[in-house]
Amino acid sequence: MLVALYARTSAADLGLEAVEQILAGLAAYAAGRGWEVALECSDQGPFPEGRREGLRRLLGAVRSKAVQGVVVRSLSHLARSLRHLSDLGRLLAARDVALIATDDFLDSTDPGGAIRWRDWLEISSRFDRQLRAEATKVARVRTPGERWGRPAAVVNSLELLTWWEGRGGRLPLSLRALARKLGISEGTARKRLQALRAAGQVDDGARARALAARGGLRRGGRPANPLDDADLSANWRKTPSLSAVARNLRVSRHRVRSRLQELGLLSEGTQSLVPQGAQEKDR
Repeated sequence: MLVALYARTSAADLGLEAVEQILAGLAAYAAGRGWEVALECSDQGPFPEGRREGLRRLLGAVRSKAVQGVVVRSLSHLARSLRHLSDLGRLLAARDVALIATDDFLDSTDPGGAIRWRDWLEISSRFDRQLRAEATKVARVRTPGERWGRPAAVVNSLELLTWWEGRGGRLPLSLRALARKLGISEGTARKRLQALRAAGQVDDGARARALAARGGLRRGGRPANPLDDADLSANWRKTPSLSAVARNLRVSRHRVRSRLQELGLLSEGTQSLVPQGAQEKDR
């Protein structure tokens, strides 16, 4: 059986036992069982906060079915929480990969161990769902009339208006950039702006003047391909297909449709791909 070895040391373990020692012990255990080691992965440092490149390599091998088993010293080395361990267990079960934790006396290659592991996954998954359901209920039990769910994100109105209007010589941000700057969703930023605008606190004129002075919003990505109206009209009359015209002119179908509607060559509500002039001629 091809197996992958995984070892991790936390911040408290640094200097006490190196991952190389843990991997050597796991390799000796695998050799004693007659298994072939196909992959060795390790991580060092605090698990919840630190990077987990070794675990990512391990999961990649599991998903690609490059290994038939995973050997660790303890389940605590493999997962950072009960929910994380449950998710990993379901992934291993879906890929038919065995799990062996030497210190926890878990071996799913054994029929009895496989049954205990399956039962534990079912119980822990149900327990995790119940915990989250109770947490949701607690979040909902607030003052009467208050909306259920988690509390709304706290937004500093002064900071929001500063970046939206471009105060202090700043370039006004787009809604997406503003939401990313404040660490909220675009929907939350939009709703907060609407509330402030209704209260008369948003100066859209100042934003327009600041944008004009700075040359408009910065847009990323490569510049759009130029779209010539004559070429567009000729292609559309020759081949009345949005996909074909977009492919010939190397632009998106959305740009083709929008420009055709602006030129009056495609009615906004039409369902046919025949040019509007041809439809009028047929009638």
